[in-house]
Amino acid sequence: MRWILGFGAWTAFALLSAIHGFLLFDRLGSTLPRGELITHRMLDWYTCAIFTPFFFWMVRRWPLVRGRIAQSALVYGIGIALATVAKYVIYVPLGQWLTPAFAERSLKEAILRNGIPECMAFAALLGVVLAVEYARVVRERDAREARLAGELATAQLDALTAQLQPHFLFNTLHGVTALMRRDPDAAETMLVRLGDLLRKTLDRGDTPEIPLRAELALLQLYVDIQQVRFGERLRVTVEADPVLRDALVPRFLLQPLVENALQHGIGSRAGRGRVLVLVQERTDGAGSVLELSVTDDGPGLDNGRLSEGVGLGNTRRRLAVLYGDTADLELLRDGDRTGVTARVTLPLRRAGIPR
Repeated sequence: MRWILGFGAWTAFALLSAIHGFLLFDRLGSTLPRGELITHRMLDWYTCAIFTPFFFWMVRRWPLVRGRIAQSALVYGIGIALATVAKYVIYVPLGQWLTPAFAERSLKEAILRNGIPECMAFAALLGVVLAVEYARVVRERDAREARLAGELATAQLDALTAQLQPHFLFNTLHGVTALMRRDPDAAETMLVRLGDLLRKTLDRGDTPEIPLRAELALLQLYVDIQQVRFGERLRVTVEADPVLRDALVPRFLLQPLVENALQHGIGSRAGRGRVLVLVQERTDGAGSVLELSVTDDGPGLDNGRLSEGVGLGNTRRRLAVLYGDTADLELLRDGDRTGVTARVTLPLRRAGIPR
């Protein structure tokens, strides 16, 4: 395609030159053959065009970079001079054969009369080639940087996910150990459900985002495990608009939020507790966002001070990798200093719709 465009450009220049010749000869009242004029102009421009690959090769072989500018400029000057001589070595005999009315008498005469303008024309061609090559290098550099940034983000995300899963697994196995002596059947049930959850998690592969319905299914498996542990002390309610079930969310997003609510809410007291998972669409100045919140009715965190553990810190970093500044994780305390809400906001995108 690039060579077709280049050929088209040289042809356009040749036709414009022919039109200029027509107008000039008409004004002068010349009776020179018009067909030869067109052939002459085409021959003149096409014998320049055939050196385009040579100039691209020269620019790529001796790029105009810092530290080599003088060397490259010297090579460019020699290349322009050689191209000028070579052009007339080809042009003069072809012109004498195809366009006798416009033919140069000899190679020496052609070079002496047209050498300087032809060198200027080749210098202009060199400028165009340098601009095209510079644009190509910039595009390739930007593409390479974007690819490296994407690979880095993927590696960071994989590392964070790999860190999160053992953390969750350790906490769950710790709960199984606590049940082993006082309720072996409950411990066995907890292990079976843990196996189901791990299988579902692994089935998702390396996909960083999954539909909300799949994330809620994973969350339900986790809640089932904790339900065995806490029994009637635990009540988890999930409220999500059905129209948001295909919204994309980070894989394993809600589990650490609920785990944090259980640890600092129900796990820190003897009585019953409630956890509310709320998913809703909200509109702000930038458009529609997805808001996911997990609220417990516990006593709060660290004597009224909000803090983050491994799960929440990991989640915050994953959101930064995936969405940059367009996503956020907040910890909010109710006015009466009881209960904490972990609220995540991120861009609302739906499965099957590109970014």
